[in-house]
Amino acid sequence: MGGAITSEVRKIFTTRLWWGMALGMAGLAAAISAGFAALVGSDFGESPNSEAGNPFAAMNVGTAQLIYNAGLVQNFTTLFPLALGVLLITSEYRHKTITATFLSTPRRWVVLVSKTVAVAVIGTVYAVVHSLASVGGGALVLTAAKGVDTLLSEPEVWKSLGIGVLAFIVWTLLGFGFGMLVRNQVAAVLIAVGVSFIAHIALNIIFSIQEWYDAAKWLPGNLTTGMLVTVDPTGGAGDPSAQPYFAEWWVSALVLAGYAAVLAIAGSILTSRRDIT
Repeated sequence: MGGAITSEVRKIFTTRLWWGMALGMAGLAAAISAGFAALVGSDFGESPNSEAGNPFAAMNVGTAQLIYNAGLVQNFTTLFPLALGVLLITSEYRHKTITATFLSTPRRWVVLVSKTVAVAVIGTVYAVVHSLASVGGGALVLTAAKGVDTLLSEPEVWKSLGIGVLAFIVWTLLGFGFGMLVRNQVAAVLIAVGVSFIAHIALNIIFSIQEWYDAAKWLPGNLTTGMLVTVDPTGGAGDPSAQPYFAEWWVSALVLAGYAAVLAIAGSILTSRRDIT
């Protein structure tokens, strides 16, 4: 098992795919966090106070969590671990390297477990890169342009960044599981990205118009936000019943992890039974 895991980890880190996508993700994460940080102190034409329901009216712990996780909250940078998870498995089918892998390790469950561990490893690496980039971009604007405290000494802010590691691992596993179900690389990437981004936006709009807030809580993007922003940045000014997030972050984490587990298990069952060429 140890040798199989080492082999799968090497497969990832000996290609240019992982660091190429990581660089693009880091740049986007830094830019989005910097943009969110630039909004601190803005009143958007209203009275600039926390009671107005404006999360950027004043710098607080909830606002800091929102800034340093802006890319994930906006559902932009989640596309990178999702796409990476899809590519890691579908590229094996596309280039037929999966044949040699299964022939060298006939017990397919060993291969699948090893690949899952390797996916979790790269998800952790991406989480660290993302945190460094987003914190760097957000903190730079907060100190240089806004002259406010970055609140990086607050435990809740670091808690949010730590939860971000879990979020990245789960999103990478979501892509990995989906890639096992849809083996065509182009189709798998397009469907995964389309559902997680375009469908997420469309469903959020529909649920908001219909006021189906309980249904919106189950969307993967909203689950991610509910995991990361554990302190209300509006100071409690918003209506809790109208928020598309579960009250406890760990509930969102369990549901999102459940989605990944279902995809991974279903994909593993199909992969273990399918013939290879």
